[in-house]
Amino acid sequence: MGGLPDGRTAMMPEPRRGRPKKVPPGMPVVEDARGAERERLSVWMRERIAEVDREHRERIELLRTVGEHPSPLFQKVVMNMGGLGMPKGLLAKMLGITVGTLESNYGDDYALGKAYMIKAVASNAVRIGTSHTDPNAARVAMQILDRQGGEAWKPPAQKVIATDDREKSSVIDSSALSFEDRQELRKIVERALERQAKGESGDSVQPDEDAGLIE
Repeated sequence: MGGLPDGRTAMMPEPRRGRPKKVPPGMPVVEDARGAERERLSVWMRERIAEVDREHRERIELLRTVGEHPSPLFQKVVMNMGGLGMPKGLLAKMLGITVGTLESNYGDDYALGKAYMIKAVASNAVRIGTSHTDPNAARVAMQILDRQGGEAWKPPAQKVIATDDREKSSVIDSSALSFEDRQELRKIVERALERQAKGESGDSVQPDEDAGLIE
């Protein structure tokens, strides 16, 4: 430290600390590589070089076989997309191949992807259905037994009643009539009700009249 003209004391900056050196994962930390420690470091370096070379060769082989069918890269994609249920036509277009090439070279991979997906979903359903704590256990268990438990576990058939309205008489929509038409219709209905009350009968329906409108 030194003095300044105004009497203040000059502070010397602290020395910069060096950044810690990055060490590759798994590399032995050897402060002074001698003897056995040096041999450990040498063995690790040879193993690492061999690993890098192996990965490099695998990538080269993968890229080399992409243009040939069946390709390991395409097999993996087809299996994954098959498990997701992607249509074969769209999958073939995505991979740049024809549907015929997809069927002949990757048909089994597509089917296996779907099978693995069903297995995963079914396993999860069984896990829930057999759980002692899951709130959906009873509902999921009954759904599984409904499909897998045989006739004894199937729910009773529900009766469906079908109705046919074609034989019913047509109903006149009064909103489709004008005010004058509704007044005339009212008079006709009132006269018909009076005749029915007196026990009188009107004229029989003629063959050229619509029996579906008039009974």
